[in-house]
Amino acid sequence: MVGITANNSSPQSAPSGKPFPSSLSVTVTTSGVRTGGERVTFTAPASGPSGTFANGTSTESDITDSDGVATSSPFTANEVGGNYMVMAGVQGAPSPVSFKLTNIAVTSYSFYMSGQDASFNFYALAGSVAIDPTGNVIAGEQDYNDGGAGFASPEPAGDTITGGTLTFPSGSPSGQGTLTLKTNNTTLGVNADGTEVFGVQFVNPNHALIVQFDGFATSSGSMDVQTLPSTLNGAYAFALSGLDSSFTPVSFGGVLSVNGTSISNGIVDINDAEDLGLTTGTAFSGKISAPDAFGRGTIKGLRVAGAPVLLNYYVVGPKAIRLIDVDASDSAVGSAFSQGTGTFSNASLGPSVFAIAGNQLFQFGALGQFTTSNTSSSPAGFSGVADESEPVNGVVAPLASKINGTYSIGNNGYGSLTFNTTNPNYPGLGDITSFGIYMTDPTLNLNDPNSKTGGGGALVVDLDGGELTGIPLPGGAGVIIPQTDVATADFAGNYVAGWQNFNNMGCGCEFDMIAQGTMVANGPLSLTGLVSDPFFSNGTADATSSANTFVGAPLADTNHPGRYTMTSGKTAVATVIDGSAGPKFDMVLYQASGTQLFWLDRDASLTTVSLGPLEQQPSGTTPAARNRAGRLQRRGATRP
Repeated sequence: MVGITANNSSPQSAPSGKPFPSSLSVTVTTSGVRTGGERVTFTAPASGPSGTFANGTSTESDITDSDGVATSSPFTANEVGGNYMVMAGVQGAPSPVSFKLTNIAVTSYSFYMSGQDASFNFYALAGSVAIDPTGNVIAGEQDYNDGGAGFASPEPAGDTITGGTLTFPSGSPSGQGTLTLKTNNTTLGVNADGTEVFGVQFVNPNHALIVQFDGFATSSGSMDVQTLPSTLNGAYAFALSGLDSSFTPVSFGGVLSVNGTSISNGIVDINDAEDLGLTTGTAFSGKISAPDAFGRGTIKGLRVAGAPVLLNYYVVGPKAIRLIDVDASDSAVGSAFSQGTGTFSNASLGPSVFAIAGNQLFQFGALGQFTTSNTSSSPAGFSGVADESEPVNGVVAPLASKINGTYSIGNNGYGSLTFNTTNPNYPGLGDITSFGIYMTDPTLNLNDPNSKTGGGGALVVDLDGGELTGIPLPGGAGVIIPQTDVATADFAGNYVAGWQNFNNMGCGCEFDMIAQGTMVANGPLSLTGLVSDPFFSNGTADATSSANTFVGAPLADTNHPGRYTMTSGKTAVATVIDGSAGPKFDMVLYQASGTQLFWLDRDASLTTVSLGPLEQQPSGTTPAARNRAGRLQRRGATRP
């Protein structure tokens, strides 16, 4: 008589989209004797809570070994939460055996950020985390890299995220909360126990701004709902900012193509002040691994400063991935975005807003708008206005400085933009004279990759050699966003704001802010949020604080629609940080549309510089309300 029994593979649970801890295993006997060579069929439900084997289906057959044991391939939960049975049967047995499995409905997020850590050094962080409907962190992976300063994740494994919580305190602004992650990297955290805390500010259920918020380090970045493709394919633009092996700033960007595990048609521009200086148009090829269950993979083949650079990536979706340099002696972080299926030309760039900033190691920022002309010629032309500040170089451009120049874009989306520095009618932007630009899919929203509304644009790195002061501007990276709406009436409603501030207020440090609030038409912008200031550059008592306020009155620049100022006295941004009145910040804003703006701290005294986004927040759509009701969105349920 044939018998079949289940081994120790039940019950089990797994987050949706992730493999179960153990494969399913049975033992087959004939008259009590273990029997090899028998075919066992494992069958999961065809719909509802279920999963798939390695063959991508809900059914698999396996042959028993000499000990009568048949073991399935890894079984991965689908995205529907709930309990169910997987059956295993063999011919001749009176009945199959069952395995009780549970899919835990989760939302998976990809996150990335960069800033200043406890070593006073630049650091980068990227990862993926799965969170259940009640805000419990189920699992995840991350890579932390400070270029050898002592806190880096072990490679190639990275850090394992073992638990934590996402919470939204009662009375906090809409979508504002904290994310605690417990990791196995015991060099991290205030107590060196692997615990990290982040402030999160959701713009919508699929997208949040994020800062490190635990007193150990401070940084800015974003967190986005993750949708895993089976593979990554097609053309991508990329840009990263960080530090090199000499602990000096570096930025690099370009384009590449992915075909299965191969990278081809790569072109990279590198601005590395210490080692190589400025190099452009360098060809490269390489290899890319398939993403694991958390969307993590590796990219090999790129060289910076003459040395190979190992990049890890975390998928946001098939058209957007986050990149982090995980080498032991250098570090950088950035993004790669799909370029779509078309070709590019100078006509691909139209009226736009650009935003670019250095990192903590080399503090500068610029923000402006331009229109293009002669797009059928090569090069084409552009003109507009912009604002910038270079505290490190002691340079600041005039307010609303006129800019013009030329640009060229190849059919692969690789291009450059050069500012005119010789015409006295166009003062320009100090040492900022040249960008590398890398065009992206016109359907993408570069701030919010899950958004259904796009516009594309380009990734940008600064490619200057320090024409005015002789000091180059390495480390600068940013975006160009199409400018589609400059109506002041449309700059109204609820907004989420971010602010990464580099400052010389006593320490040459960084502090970061995320906030939520309201812009009244033709009235004040009032925000309430979190401030991470572990280096106490604001002179306040606490490394982290909440309920901080930021209030200013944006004044429309009638000479340059789309530009606003909050400067000089009453209109400047007044702050109350950690319960005390803080400094006022002179800000300029540029409007890409009613839903996307950027603001720049343009401090004439060259004490601080900051840059960040303002993104319109739809009412009633943040995870905060859902989580308080115990109904945090399920992974995949509302994805575009």
